[in-house]
Amino acid sequence: MANNYRYWSASEIRRFIRLYPKTRIKDLVKEFPGRTRASLAVKALSLGLFSAKLWQSRENTILKKSFGHFSKKELTELLPRRSWKAIIAQGERLGLKRETAKPRLKVDESYFEKWTPNMAYILGFIIADGCIVQGTYKGYSDALKLGVQLKDIDILEKIKSELKADHKISEVHNAAHLSIASQKIVNDLKKLSVSYRKSLNEQIPIIPGAHIRNFIRGIVDGDGSLWLDKRNYPTLSIAGGKNTLEFIQRHFFTKFKLYSTLSRSTFSEKAESYLYQISYRSNSAKRLIDYLYNNSNIYLDRKYIIALKCANTKIKVRKNNNYRLKRYHESYTS
Repeated sequence: MANNYRYWSASEIRRFIRLYPKTRIKDLVKEFPGRTRASLAVKALSLGLFSAKLWQSRENTILKKSFGHFSKKELTELLPRRSWKAIIAQGERLGLKRETAKPRLKVDESYFEKWTPNMAYILGFIIADGCIVQGTYKGYSDALKLGVQLKDIDILEKIKSELKADHKISEVHNAAHLSIASQKIVNDLKKLSVSYRKSLNEQIPIIPGAHIRNFIRGIVDGDGSLWLDKRNYPTLSIAGGKNTLEFIQRHFFTKFKLYSTLSRSTFSEKAESYLYQISYRSNSAKRLIDYLYNNSNIYLDRKYIIALKCANTKIKVRKNNNYRLKRYHESYTS
């Protein structure tokens, strides 16, 4: 049988020593044509090289000391054989956790510390159409996530600008998504009653009176509908959880003596509870829409355009107070 063994040149050995610790065998075969996987493994053994798959005790010691507070750049320099993905995975296996005081991308982490009109709106939008999620790995912070139809991407651009975020808005099929990883932001949202899987534990925070209309406008832009019927009369309809809609229902009644029945609509398998709805029509809807959108700084463009049309609608004023304030409506606030 012919001997197919081929001696290793000095240059091959140098290149092999450099590549082997961080390159898989299947890729090394391409780097060294004519060498089999078995021959490469034997050569590594004879040279005392360690596989890229195996973490050495020295590397684990470095990782345990540095994983929590060193930057990505610092860790990859300390562990040149390892990719960032491999470092995070090994940290997970060792039960280590990175400090999440600073997000990877720029964002105003103090944004939800103080009430402002725009902050109240964004909070309402999050409660209606956003969520907070826990980090997938121990090495990642929790995140705020928002998603809308692609035609409504303008509101994500506005929220991104408000938060001074460098995060990218991604577009997938007919949807747009914004994800901001920041433990500080998520912790502040928790203080404002936003919870993981909030549809299962829906709560409304205590909102300063001056910011309630902005908060509700955020909910309407996320989970509400505005339209003009065939008579060109406006309608405002809001869907969502019971606690949220009861809060809005009480506010509209207290401020304007306008009442809507809280009706149960569909059962949400995801939330494991029923969804509810309140609706206002004609003059009532026009008054509420004007209240929510007039002199506002932040809004969903598509709904703001409808709000302007509603403001210009001429409707006969109904003067019968008994129609607006029936006996059981009075008992509503008692």
